[in-house]
Amino acid sequence: MFAFVAAISQAAGIIVDKVILTRRRVETRVFIPILFLFLALLTGITVPFLGHVSSDFFQLKYILFFIAMVLTTIIWNFFYYHGAQKEKVQEFELIIMFQPLMTILLAAIFVERNVNVHIFIASILASLALILAHLKKMHFELSEYSWGLVIASFFISVEIIFQKILLEVFSPASLYFWRTAIIFIFFYIYYRPHLRQVSNTNVWLIMFTSALGVAQMVTKFYGFDKFGVIYTSLVLIISPILVYILSTILLHEKIRVRMMISLLVILGCIVYATALGR
Repeated sequence: MFAFVAAISQAAGIIVDKVILTRRRVETRVFIPILFLFLALLTGITVPFLGHVSSDFFQLKYILFFIAMVLTTIIWNFFYYHGAQKEKVQEFELIIMFQPLMTILLAAIFVERNVNVHIFIASILASLALILAHLKKMHFELSEYSWGLVIASFFISVEIIFQKILLEVFSPASLYFWRTAIIFIFFYIYYRPHLRQVSNTNVWLIMFTSALGVAQMVTKFYGFDKFGVIYTSLVLIISPILVYILSTILLHEKIRVRMMISLLVILGCIVYATALGR
């Protein structure tokens, strides 16, 4: 359930982000700090009820993992939102589609070495089905911003490994709160945005996408903690399909039959992994 909520929230959030950055023409240097401000504030509301940090966090290894997580978060958010502003939704999503496969492989190597073979096989098949369904020759010709998205997708996967380890000492709500609060401070100092230039409508839109981001990430963290990175990543693979459907409806981008075939394959993999792997 956590992973399905995260997938739906992620798909909706990508569409809203695209509208804000392209249709509403909000600059990334303004959008990113406001986004992380709202992410921290909205998550902070839940911390008194769901927040917990173990005293074990103050061990050197956890402190180093936390610093590494923050650094990888800064890197991928910088490239991710610049790419989201410049690339079409479906081109943007194609590159990000490689991220679940990287996450699954890294998780199998570093944090889930005893993963159920059914879940692992289903996850790999679903990842490949998603990629092959949308791959075309033109996608090998990457622009400057596309290369940035490749970098972002790699660091997203690396950050997930750090998150899984840190969930040993943080509750999901606490980890996301401290992560977003620190990232907000960094990007506010880095960009020095003029917040008064942002219209009330755009502020509300950013608050809305922040709410979707909180729902996505906190439920994803609970999924990582309860079901593992690989199974949660498998369910999250459905998110790019939802993005394609929403982009067709809302942004009038074309949709292809083989995308729907990949949806059936992914759903089959999820059912298989749930029935035999849990």
